Amino acid sequence: MVESHSQRAGGGPIYWAELSKRLIQRGHKVLILSGIEPGASFASPNTVGCLSVRPDLRRRTPRTLLSRFLFSLRYIPAVRAFAHNWKPDIIHTVPPIASEAAFRAGESVGAPVVASVLSHVEAQWKTLEAHPIRSSLFHWLERRSLRHSFAKIICITQHSRRVLLSDGIAPERVVYVPHAVDTDKFNPNVQPEFREQLRLGSKEFVLGYAGTLTKDKGIEQLIHSLSLLKHHRNLHLVLAGVGEDRLFFEKLTISLGLTNVKFLGRISHNVMPAFMKSLDLFVVPSFTETLPTTVLEALSTGTPVMASAVGGVADFLQNKLGILIHNPNEKVIAVTIEKWIERRSELREMGNLGRSYVLENHSWQKTSIQTEEVYRQCLEETRSAL
Repeated sequence: MVESHSQRAGGGPIYWAELSKRLIQRGHKVLILSGIEPGASFASPNTVGCLSVRPDLRRRTPRTLLSRFLFSLRYIPAVRAFAHNWKPDIIHTVPPIASEAAFRAGESVGAPVVASVLSHVEAQWKTLEAHPIRSSLFHWLERRSLRHSFAKIICITQHSRRVLLSDGIAPERVVYVPHAVDTDKFNPNVQPEFREQLRLGSKEFVLGYAGTLTKDKGIEQLIHSLSLLKHHRNLHLVLAGVGEDRLFFEKLTISLGLTNVKFLGRISHNVMPAFMKSLDLFVVPSFTETLPTTVLEALSTGTPVMASAVGGVADFLQNKLGILIHNPNEKVIAVTIEKWIERRSELREMGNLGRSYVLENHSWQKTSIQTEEVYRQCLEETRSAL
């Protein structure tokens, strides 16, 4: 496996670490060349090599183009050496930064290369890019990373698969393998420890968010929505995570006179189940997403979710499974929150249905079996082509 996530990334490294663990349990040998150093947070114990990736390389700005190009010059020979040293049967990678190197390494050793789409290949971020030339350029660059003749492209949402098919990629190359979470770790029986630690009683209505604190996540609109709900004395918002805009959000909270917003900073993934269980409603008001791991984690603990109708979220978070926001501005968010504050019994039922949905559709047991089947198909196709 070849992945280029930085030390600060969460969802991607969790995906690779958990997938590799499950595949090893099924009798396979898995080795990882990663952007995360062995022993670091989220690092897989199967990591055998590291080529550190700066977090800013994953941004889509003109300033990072040259940096990404120079990084690729180092990354390509490193991945090729990794492949020649270990002679893998399959190379599994993630675009856009690592895929070029993985594809070339696969060609050099005759191994089929599988790419997993974990982030914004659907280019929803284009709506956030005001300059049409830059928008088209970055769209082209990210699509180019998937134009290689990968044996298979795994999409973790049906939405991503539809977008790739509409972009002209052959249907037989694009497969849907659902994203997954650890349903044993994230379960309804964990204790809501954060509620007691934050001195929030059972009568308080607690909203929560966990993830990167950046403006594209809709945090600014979420905070503004609380200023419209000041008459609800028992309403609280708890934010877990770090990000480049955290200081902006903290200043915004102070300027709005909000005393019911708490910033917890980065919290360990091991205590994330207790954080989720401490909430009445988990909120993800993002402007762009593929499928946030945290949404599935919250549902797995039986915590109801309110999220923007973007990416793969809108594929399943409908009706009784969750609350969709089609226009994540502060007024819409405020009206939606207020609608549910006095309907806790319905929210609890929604959380129970969410737990059942995750167990049936997003367990790692199911995802690892389906990924194994993709590998098997690739190997059979490679052998038949010889």
